[in-house]
Amino acid sequence: MLKIALCDDDKKFIELFSRMIKDYTKNNSDIVDTFISADELLKSNTDYNLIFLDIDMPKINGIQAAKYYEENNTAIVFVTNKEALVFEAYNATDSFGFIRKNKLKEDFISVIKRFEKHNQRINFLTLKTNTGIIKIKFSDIYYIEKFINSIIVHTKNENFKERNTISALENILKDFGFIRCHIGYLVNLDYISLISDKELLLSNGMKVPVSRNKIQFVKSEFLKRSAFIND
Repeated sequence: MLKIALCDDDKKFIELFSRMIKDYTKNNSDIVDTFISADELLKSNTDYNLIFLDIDMPKINGIQAAKYYEENNTAIVFVTNKEALVFEAYNATDSFGFIRKNKLKEDFISVIKRFEKHNQRINFLTLKTNTGIIKIKFSDIYYIEKFINSIIVHTKNENFKERNTISALENILKDFGFIRCHIGYLVNLDYISLISDKELLLSNGMKVPVSRNKIQFVKSEFLKRSAFIND
């Protein structure tokens, strides 16, 4: 059973969007709770699988509210009609995606399908290292680097080396938010906070090179990953 919350200070929008969510899930066992303020949402003290959260709200805004869920396995999807707020929210939080109110249906379908895939997929990469076989959560991997005849997997806690190729790992990880940004690098799209002409700045301060012939591809995939594609 999924527990879903929708938080927005526009009551008419809540009615419209909650009907859309229920029509899509068609599952009476799914819980869809609605809130007209972030304060109400936080006071509910409920663990949700997925929260659709308006960015621009009085008192506690969506970005502030999202930080309360950083330690949980809650997917936060920001909903907004102010496109200028998107990158601010993306850089400030570990958001799962974005929905534009003027593109509600198409963005919602894109996000919910990705969320379903996220819930069903294998979440671990298995590596054979010199010290034994280990399993690493995809969500713990920042990027993967080619090193002579091996690869180095850079994670939140430490780095792991395995005799393998970037191309082999690209085939495994391309459907899980990892892209080839350079001949010798795979990067987790969820950790990109800034894209420049020559490198990617990750949320932990690391920098990863991006090749000239990959820059437009990286930008496009970054926007798709956030379900916020320019017209």
